[in-house]
Amino acid sequence: MNLSKLLPRFHKSPDPKAKKERVPRRAEAQPLVVIQPKPLDPPPQPVEMLDSITRFLRRHLTCEDYQYTLLALGIVHTWCAQHFPATPYLHVRSAEPQSAKTLCLQLLSALCHSPWIATGAHSRSIMDNLLTSDRRVQPGQPLASAPPPTILLDDCHHTFAPSERQPLLALLNSGSHAGCNYLDGLSRYSVFGPKVFAGNSPLPRSLASRCIPIALRRKKPLDEVARFNPQAAITAAGLARSLQSWAAANSAALARLGHQTPPRVPAGLSARQQDCAEPLLHIADLIGAAWPERVRAAIVAAFKLADDSLALELLADIRAIFYIKEDPSYLSSHDLLAALSTLDHRPWAAWCTRSGRRLASLLHPVGVTSRSLHKGCAPSFKGYLRDAFLDPWERYLPPVPAD
Repeated sequence: MNLSKLLPRFHKSPDPKAKKERVPRRAEAQPLVVIQPKPLDPPPQPVEMLDSITRFLRRHLTCEDYQYTLLALGIVHTWCAQHFPATPYLHVRSAEPQSAKTLCLQLLSALCHSPWIATGAHSRSIMDNLLTSDRRVQPGQPLASAPPPTILLDDCHHTFAPSERQPLLALLNSGSHAGCNYLDGLSRYSVFGPKVFAGNSPLPRSLASRCIPIALRRKKPLDEVARFNPQAAITAAGLARSLQSWAAANSAALARLGHQTPPRVPAGLSARQQDCAEPLLHIADLIGAAWPERVRAAIVAAFKLADDSLALELLADIRAIFYIKEDPSYLSSHDLLAALSTLDHRPWAAWCTRSGRRLASLLHPVGVTSRSLHKGCAPSFKGYLRDAFLDPWERYLPPVPAD
């Protein structure tokens, strides 16, 4: 059988007139386009930069002058936080609602480095957003050298529970120091970086102790306060570019200062208050002009707003009572309680001379106990030696001003 009849193309030479199948040509390699990063603006004049930030905040917020100083330096800090072993948190609060706390966080979001903002979020949702793979600490690998993001939590009264034992609180507390990590299962996470909290209720004590208080006030009817409109957003974007340029130009100086103790740290600060203050002191000293003195005065004024425990408030009042009575060697419990009850608007204003157990329960944790005292042939009575207060006064209270 002739196979060529069954298979016409078998052993058949190709027809030169047949139309050749068109093979698509390989696409020519396109040249690799490298997108160059946008060059930074020239480094700004730092005093002018800070003055511009302060004027911008003053147009939108109402608070004491020293609070603008702390807000401005806190904003600068977010662009260079990686150079410091500790970071200050800010607690934005007010005596009454509608005092622009949310507006303050919007302004900070426009000015700070890499803002991450959440409003009234559930604690579990915040943790899920923070415990991500890029925050996981790998053994033997250094932490990222870029500035950490700035976390801003608004309406915190919907987020935090009253208890100190809550996972979110432990996570945020760990983020105030670069060397601290949060353990979740078998993984460790670092959430180190600046954080700002705003709400209508006090923060849990452990978190509040890591914060600089920022007290806003409701504007008066005649106060001229601008809204945060698109034009203000453009102004904020320009300021943010200046902050980025300044931080890049001063990176080496900030890294050198970061692990040093700044000069002239205000007296009477607790360890955590000093952790909050030191980065701002270093930044102000590097900028110079009037800012070093301004920030030291602002820190002293701000921490007077810090919430002390009842025991520390009681210690301060007892120190004042001893001083008014010309520092006697002791005071009877009866006389001390009588003096405390005369202090209006204090927690012990409603006490009576039979409230000795309440007094003792507050003083015992700081190491002060009453004693049985004798005076002549009179029956013994309970009282407190002045010497017993000297150690806790020095340990827990700021020093008495020289004047």
